[in-house]
Amino acid sequence: MRRAVWALLGISSCLILLGLPAKASFNSPINLDNPRVVPIFGQGDSTQVSDVAGWSGYLYSSRIVFSAAHSHYRFDNNGNRILQEAPYITVGKPNSATSDKNGRVKVIKTFVGDYKTSTVGGLNDFIVYVLEKDLISIAPGKLLTESIEKELVSAQAEVTMHGYGEYQDRCGANETPPCKADRNDPKKRTSEFPRSPTGSMKLVAPSYFPWLEGPQLRDLANETLLSDNLACSGDSGGPVTTVYKGESIYLGTTPLGFTPGYYCGAGTSRNSTKPSGFFSPVYKHLDLLNAAENYIKSSSASTTKTTITCYKGKSSKKVTGINPKCPKGYTKR
Repeated sequence: MRRAVWALLGISSCLILLGLPAKASFNSPINLDNPRVVPIFGQGDSTQVSDVAGWSGYLYSSRIVFSAAHSHYRFDNNGNRILQEAPYITVGKPNSATSDKNGRVKVIKTFVGDYKTSTVGGLNDFIVYVLEKDLISIAPGKLLTESIEKELVSAQAEVTMHGYGEYQDRCGANETPPCKADRNDPKKRTSEFPRSPTGSMKLVAPSYFPWLEGPQLRDLANETLLSDNLACSGDSGGPVTTVYKGESIYLGTTPLGFTPGYYCGAGTSRNSTKPSGFFSPVYKHLDLLNAAENYIKSSSASTTKTTITCYKGKSSKKVTGINPKCPKGYTKR
């Protein structure tokens, strides 16, 4: 729990009016009710097997995972996108412990769209992974559509985040935020199991934030706004979901937010003049999903062995392989 003095100094009257939860993300409970939350590990090579998740993801189908582009890229001072991903990335099984090294599957291909910087931070923060093989056998998940989103925003629907992020205040008794993570300290690193931040998060229209205007309003035109963002480091890329007509649907990836890690002691303050959370809705990235599915189809086709019969006069010979060809002097009829 945050120290009382920090709470008193850091919470403005404006934030209190917005109903800021008393504990925010701290001591978030383990939540295994989403069967598609996966831990993601960045490694130097196949021999460096970590037991600490770097970030989180959503298993859309057996070989496709959705996550956050900001876990792979940063922006330089000129706004240019710079790749900074680990050379070897693996995904653990849904809801598995990060200490469980069995069953992890390598990411072999990524698809990212127009992830770019702006006055409010990274926009179109979405990336799609293709896994080397099935992580588990699972049908495709249910995805948000533009028409459903309008209904949810109108109703200010409650949403849930799941992720392997920090869930305790990383600041010690005599420390002042921002405080550094310490992956050797269980209280200052990401969770072993997925959790859900405590507190209320709703899908809202820009009018929810009366001070939002000008360039910020323009830059957020294609994003989906949250009334709050309770995520902490490591939650990035995990699923934002809600229940629609009795069924869980995936909305988008857990965002970086304006003040990343504020609730876990990683940020100095929360800027009350900006909405505290937004994400890029999944329906805007179906081109990336289609590209990933086509990649799987083409790679599967290219590794499928077939058999042909080749003839030379009265003799024949069967040839098996990937795109098999008849030997010299033989023809395929």
